[in-house]
Amino acid sequence: MTTWNLNQMQRHLLICNGATCMGAGAEEVTKQIRDEIRKNRLDEMIHTSRTRCNGRCKDKCVVIDYPKGTWYSVQDEETSRAIVQDTAEESSIIYSVEHGERIRHENRIKGIDKYKKGRGPLKKAVLFVGHGSRLEAGNEEVRQFVEQTKTYIDPALLVETCFLEFASPNIEDGIQLCVERGADEVHVIPIILLHAGHSKMHIPAEIEHAREHFPDVRFTYGQTIGIHEEIFEILKSRLTEVGFNPDEKHDDTAILLIARGGSDPYANGDFYKITRLLWEKLDVPIVESAFMGVTTPSVEQGIERCIRLGAKKIVMLPYFLFTGVLMERMAKMVQQFTEQYEDVDFLLANYFGYHPNLKKVLLERMDQALDGTSTGMIDLENFRKYAEEHGYEHHHHH
Repeated sequence: MTTWNLNQMQRHLLICNGATCMGAGAEEVTKQIRDEIRKNRLDEMIHTSRTRCNGRCKDKCVVIDYPKGTWYSVQDEETSRAIVQDTAEESSIIYSVEHGERIRHENRIKGIDKYKKGRGPLKKAVLFVGHGSRLEAGNEEVRQFVEQTKTYIDPALLVETCFLEFASPNIEDGIQLCVERGADEVHVIPIILLHAGHSKMHIPAEIEHAREHFPDVRFTYGQTIGIHEEIFEILKSRLTEVGFNPDEKHDDTAILLIARGGSDPYANGDFYKITRLLWEKLDVPIVESAFMGVTTPSVEQGIERCIRLGAKKIVMLPYFLFTGVLMERMAKMVQQFTEQYEDVDFLLANYFGYHPNLKKVLLERMDQALDGTSTGMIDLENFRKYAEEHGYEHHHHH
């Protein structure tokens, strides 16, 4: 540990190294400021300290200049070095002190009031988290699905939608929206089929990050959709739509259940369990699993296996919540397989979409989070233990 002689110090620069600022380049900002100090031989006059979060994440990266009392938002190296020279542009200033009064500059958001007077009953918010898609139509389906589901939710609850990646708002911004609307409790509900990396690590990391910023707000975490009886009803209804009667016997037909694919072995195992349970509920000789990527068997391998097992008709059944790039790819695959295997009929069923049974599951997961019975809270605790033992670098998804 270092103990400096600070008798000559005239300025103290506090450089935010909280998770959000670090994700936006705070390490480089720190190096640039310290390099500028060394170059100008100002080490005795200007002292620097790395800090944890300073509570202005929207203005990342944050640097505070004391005793002057000016808060800066650093977006580039020029600003980093200008702060040392005390010549930073006014546009980079968040707060300044004028005539003893702290002034927030007009281009900066107000932020959330730390103390609320005359508080009434606790306000609760439900934040639904979709995965997010590169295809905007898929993101819009998530938003519309939540809007439809809101009609079944207590109007006293605040409801917001956010995304893990590829779409806005992200989880950080979604939580911010809830708090800005006055939420004292935020119940985070993942709209995710299988329990894997996103639900085990990424969403809990965002919740833990939010807890640091909003210590007075209570957070709970809902569980993923997982293995749920309503899911099989959705799958059977999608089969019915393409002419497959779930109540009849189908001797030469195969169902190929197709998931996105991931690296989590337990999530992949759950998917195989779902495939087996679907077979138990249908009178069909073949129900196989396949994945669009990351792991095997691939869709091509799944199709080949079904044909080797004697299938003359194959129904490709997507295990996706909403549309996206992968659904577009699957439609092209059907055309390819039809040309490749002329003696086999191929059908492509629809994804889950706005199915009423899906609303039932999400509302159940929401109620569990609200009443404290969700297994998602175990995931939060497991994440905390993991982060303590192994460390975890927080990232924001866009």
